[in-house]
Amino acid sequence: MSTYGSEQRILAKSRLRRLTFGLAGSYDLGARVRYAAVEPELAKLPVPRRVLDAGSGKGELCFAMARRWPHAHILGIDMEETLVEHATRLRALAMPSHDVTFERHELPRRFDQPFDLVVSVDVLEHVADDAAFLRGLAEALTPGGTLILHTPASGQRRFLGEFEEQHDHVRAGYERTHLGNLLGSAGFPDVRIRSTFGMLGAIGWEGFQFARRGNVFAQATLPLWYTLSAVDAARTPARGNGLLAIARR
Repeated sequence: MSTYGSEQRILAKSRLRRLTFGLAGSYDLGARVRYAAVEPELAKLPVPRRVLDAGSGKGELCFAMARRWPHAHILGIDMEETLVEHATRLRALAMPSHDVTFERHELPRRFDQPFDLVVSVDVLEHVADDAAFLRGLAEALTPGGTLILHTPASGQRRFLGEFEEQHDHVRAGYERTHLGNLLGSAGFPDVRIRSTFGMLGAIGWEGFQFARRGNVFAQATLPLWYTLSAVDAARTPARGNGLLAIARR
């Protein structure tokens, strides 16, 4: 997990950020916990030929998958033009020989060829018509293909303070049964869902958020928040603030 996001150092604007990305990868604690949940599932899969990242952002997950599967075709799509431009520029500098591309698209849409693997991390909560979005992901897959999806859980637990919901979230999160039903209706007969961001991970995330807001104590104790989240990521919590779904078409 230490290299997740390390390529971002190339376009980082400050020397400190370049050093941080280079030594430890992404400093975004939430992104690190999400990748810690997704990465073991990637490791279980046979090598895919074609991969789609639906909601690719700055490209961190696409680049991580390209390092894992250097001969796979990996397509990252996102609605934000600035993010697509950033990831495209970074790809030219960091991985010019890899078959990784980024495009601005919305789902559902049709692709020329299906994908063996589709990943979508913390995107579903932003989508108004989540049922249509999931059907689009199913249609993008080959028969027997795999979807790895992460999204916030409903009933978020807070331990250190209250946090406002992100302004671009259509919904706060999903209940496990409801998410399973949505995936089943979208065309995924085989669905497995587990919790992420257990108590320790949630506390670590909250401490990190306080540090980002300028809280001096939270900033002074940053190693604590990262340690709590790392410990949490190594476990499978019975209850958590996130849900990871593995679904097969």
